[in-house]
Amino acid sequence: METDPLVLTWRTARRLHATATALAVVVGTPLCALTLLCLRDLIGVMLQDEATRVRFLRLAVALPEGERVLAPGMGLRPIDLELAGFLGIAACAVALAGLGWLVAALCFRAQNRTADAVRGRVIRGIIAAPAGARDDIRGLARLLSDVLSRSERLLSAGIVVPVLALVAVLQSLAFAALAAPRLVPAAAIGLAATGLADALILRRARERQELRTRTDARVEAGLTDLIRRLPAVRNHGAGALEVSRITARVAASRAKIARAEARLAYARAPAVALAAILPALAIGIALWRSGGPGHPPATPVEPAALAAAAGAFGVAAWLVGASVRLWLGRQALRPRMREIARTMTVLEGRGGGRPSPTASRPLRPFPRAGTLATREVGAFDPGTGERLARVDVAVTMPGHVAITGGRGSGARVLAAVLAGQIEPTAGAVTYDGEDFAALDPAQRAKRIAFAGGEAVLVQGSLRQNLLYGTGPSEAPDDIALIGLCRLTGLDGFVYARGLEGRLDPEADPALAAAIVAARRGMQAALAHEGAGRLVEPFDPTLYNHQASVGENILFGTPVGGAFAPARLARHPYMRAVLEAEDLVRALTEIGLTVARMTVEIFSELPNDHPLFDAYSLFPAAERGYFEDLVVRLPAAGALRRGPAGQRDRKRLIGLALRYSETRHRFGLIDAAFEERLLQARRSFARMLPSHLAGAVEFHDPARINPAASLEENLLFGRVSLGEANAEPRVRALLRRFLADEGLEAAVYRLGLDSPVDPQGGGTLSDNAVGARDRIGIELVRCLARDPDILVMAVLEARQPEDFDARLAGLRRSRAGRGLIVCLHGSALPASPDPFDAVIAVENSTVVPQVAAPVPEPALSTP
Repeated sequence: METDPLVLTWRTARRLHATATALAVVVGTPLCALTLLCLRDLIGVMLQDEATRVRFLRLAVALPEGERVLAPGMGLRPIDLELAGFLGIAACAVALAGLGWLVAALCFRAQNRTADAVRGRVIRGIIAAPAGARDDIRGLARLLSDVLSRSERLLSAGIVVPVLALVAVLQSLAFAALAAPRLVPAAAIGLAATGLADALILRRARERQELRTRTDARVEAGLTDLIRRLPAVRNHGAGALEVSRITARVAASRAKIARAEARLAYARAPAVALAAILPALAIGIALWRSGGPGHPPATPVEPAALAAAAGAFGVAAWLVGASVRLWLGRQALRPRMREIARTMTVLEGRGGGRPSPTASRPLRPFPRAGTLATREVGAFDPGTGERLARVDVAVTMPGHVAITGGRGSGARVLAAVLAGQIEPTAGAVTYDGEDFAALDPAQRAKRIAFAGGEAVLVQGSLRQNLLYGTGPSEAPDDIALIGLCRLTGLDGFVYARGLEGRLDPEADPALAAAIVAARRGMQAALAHEGAGRLVEPFDPTLYNHQASVGENILFGTPVGGAFAPARLARHPYMRAVLEAEDLVRALTEIGLTVARMTVEIFSELPNDHPLFDAYSLFPAAERGYFEDLVVRLPAAGALRRGPAGQRDRKRLIGLALRYSETRHRFGLIDAAFEERLLQARRSFARMLPSHLAGAVEFHDPARINPAASLEENLLFGRVSLGEANAEPRVRALLRRFLADEGLEAAVYRLGLDSPVDPQGGGTLSDNAVGARDRIGIELVRCLARDPDILVMAVLEARQPEDFDARLAGLRRSRAGRGLIVCLHGSALPASPDPFDAVIAVENSTVVPQVAAPVPEPALSTP
């Protein structure tokens, strides 16, 4: 891999850089020269405004033997020259703007091509890296991000700008020669001095910035450590010690920064001197007319020509400075590029991207059938720490093979080796007599699927996660995909997500109308089964006891964050409604009671106890605040005035709005208070401002609520929390009803379209997926590709209750194709269809199978 960014970008996008450079030089240089000449003639006509005719765009060089005319120019009246000069400058400006856009577009395209090439090379190296190279590829990813962020300007303008700088220097010397040949040495020395001064300033400024960055990071680390020590500081009165410690650290860093700033100041001194000396030097040389003894005086320099030369010098100096910045950026970037190349070499040496030993001949296609064998194989799985030592096995495919052994035995490593997911550290793995390295790796990955544990989730829908790795042309339809989910036990998860999903009536109006029409049928089905009491419907005239106080006031589902439960009490409109209905004090008292009783109930439980998260009305992080609030507030009337009291009141009202009598059963809401809340509901809907109209989707029996779940839209109510097993009974009845109505497929479709949390962890996060469901997703991913060999290496200490039945179903679906499955322990599931082979793994090696002795027939005695 090339370590010089300029060479790399030239090799990757040679035509783009060449085209951009040619356009900039061939077209841009004449346009710039024409602009300077027009500017020169406009300045010159100021001194000759009384002349009848003046020359426009005349080029001449004043030599000792006389003036040499290079271009006679055009004779114009002063007024016409002014018009021509301004029009020429305007036309050149427009042309330079268009040229700059075109050159920049070419440079950016070259930069993107180079960045894509580097990124693609690194991505291929990461994908092909062995399992034990995780630390290397993590460092490689950080390096790549750092290099690409630092090299944007260098990869785009690193070739065009230096070439333009060289041309601009020559153009500056040419304009100096047109003004007076004696100005050429001064211009050359001035450009060289400007470049050196820029290089010195930039280098010293970069050193100072890096030192200041390190110092700021060190100070931040010290302050972070001080925050960690704060309890000890308060307990032991060590504040003065900490102040002196941090002050000493800052003082030590300040001395280094002072030296760096002094060096930077010394570097800027010559630049300041040059800024004053160069104009004076140019004017002095222009005024110097002595030709020496025996020589005529030098020709005077016209002010207009001197101004044009100064303009050309300024353009050249600016481009020289830009080139110096790019050069220093290249010098800073090369060590990182060398580190990337070194890491890529290490990965290739460990197997990532290493060419096959048989690269001289075409790779053999992956065969459909053959013997999968290991010979003296040793392997190590860095993820689990398991290993294999000197393993020899041979299984015939297609066939069904069981590998027995618990966690840590090495069974999973053997399965991963047979699937080609872990490269052996010793020995070889062959299929149909050919080493795995001689087989096409892309075909091998498609033909051997490895389900080794929980799926790594990706951003997108559940369907996209299930079909991850399957080509669009090979992907099964929804019916087949649901069949695979049933085979792996994931269908219940998909169905539940469909019920929890949201339906957009504009995207699917037919389904929305069907759901609205099915509401009455669902209510009739509940009544027929004697389960009508299990669902409390949404009635605008009745208080819903399954919903919280805030949900009853809204009588709808919040959209966005305006009326989200965590911020409902702080919203100005909600506060205005509560004030208008005289509910502020009552809700404050309810909130204080809820806080007091919650603190008492959970006083013996730690913050991380699951019951606290499940039933507490405030999160564990706010527990200390409410404990303190309960101690210092004997009653709601004791709230403090001012901002602190308003904060306490909002927090208590927030608790009251999240309170549900059916769920928490503190006996705080009676029928009279329910009527007051219903009046607040009517006021909330009646006075809602137009700009908040979309912040709440109200419950309406005649239409779909797009912000509510499909289940709530079907039931048009909430499942009762006061009935035992109410939710599973309602879910079972709902599933039968949807199947009878022909809506089951729509529920599955909504489940497949539901978004997935890529992190996948934690039941408290939205769209989270549990560990067992992630195992099912991984297995469906493998089955969706319809591989020739499926290797299932999921070892769980507690297998699902229906594991044997699901394994039998999986074996039936894999009839005539290969299946290798790891089983926990040494016992095989009872099945009329025995495995074709059983491999027992213990202590990182294969245990020879001992045939059971056949009992000899007993001898009969007379």
